[in-house]
Amino acid sequence: MICPLCKAEYEKGYTKCSDCHIDLVERADIPRYVNSLSQKGLSMLKFGIALLFVTMFELMTLITLHDSNIMHTTYGEGLSGLLCYINPIIKLFLGVQFIISLLVLIYGFCSKERN
Repeated sequence: MICPLCKAEYEKGYTKCSDCHIDLVERADIPRYVNSLSQKGLSMLKFGIALLFVTMFELMTLITLHDSNIMHTTYGEGLSGLLCYINPIIKLFLGVQFIISLLVLIYGFCSKERN
């Protein structure tokens, strides 16, 4: 027997909790709630991870283009640093894509359901 309020355990034969003064229940009668990721949250986690990998792949492609001197021959030698050779719109796109992937991952982790 167990008290549903304070979770104190009692031997068979007792009917009321000595502290809470309420009726005891069988251990099997206590609902067991487990927090787990919902299906939607799991899908969002998978999507966020895929989007993060795509963002990293795009960034690695840009770094490879920079290292193979393709950008040097296209844009000239006047600027220095990798980010100077990247179009500002592409920089904005990669930044927004990275932030969205992080937000999707956070949403996926935070969406829980009670079973």
